[in-house]
Amino acid sequence: MDDEVSKGRPASTPIVASAKTLSGFRTLDIRTDRLLSSWLREAGVPEGALKANEPAPDFLLPEATGKLVSSLELRQTAPLIVTFVYGTWSPLCAAGLLALHGAAPSIRSAGARAIVITPETGDLPRNFKRDYRLDLEILSDLDLGVSLSFGLVSVVPAEIKSRLLRRGLDLSAPYGFSFWMLPMPATYVLDQRGIIRRACVGPDSITGATTETVLAALSELDGPKPRP
Repeated sequence: MDDEVSKGRPASTPIVASAKTLSGFRTLDIRTDRLLSSWLREAGVPEGALKANEPAPDFLLPEATGKLVSSLELRQTAPLIVTFVYGTWSPLCAAGLLALHGAAPSIRSAGARAIVITPETGDLPRNFKRDYRLDLEILSDLDLGVSLSFGLVSVVPAEIKSRLLRRGLDLSAPYGFSFWMLPMPATYVLDQRGIIRRACVGPDSITGATTETVLAALSELDGPKPRP
């Protein structure tokens, strides 16, 4: 199996924000998100980001409904697709989540589970899940602890912070904390031992880690296959 880390390089057809997805966002939000994505692209992948063949840390986080979800319990029953996003307020992240939702039946048919991790507080992911009727578990990483354990957190520099504030985006509001840090978008495929079998990490990973890439990684995992 190819275990290289894909750092922002699309492995197949990229996910793009469709007109339908963008219709739910203000033009200002879309332009602000592009500014943020551009900075993340220039900042590059954090050196400490976990890579393929490394063990993934287990975690316990609240789901959008408030239920606690254990990655250890989940992966003991099925491989996991773990996707990190920086917010459901982001048109780019929203497009990625909608694409992941569309792939959910295929992921389940491959015998796996998909979960999403965001630093946002409970109301925002819960409302997003309800409004778009997503068949996904969205977990709140309220103190960025899990994102930090995966080596994905970057500090927003003062210049970018100032530009975002001028555009009306105060990250302390959706995240519930005053320090300006962001998780780098990423998608990981974990086997049932908790070993990372595929890693797509970087500012374009929400577009690069497509359905085909994830399903190809799942098909190469060892272990029992789901019944047809």
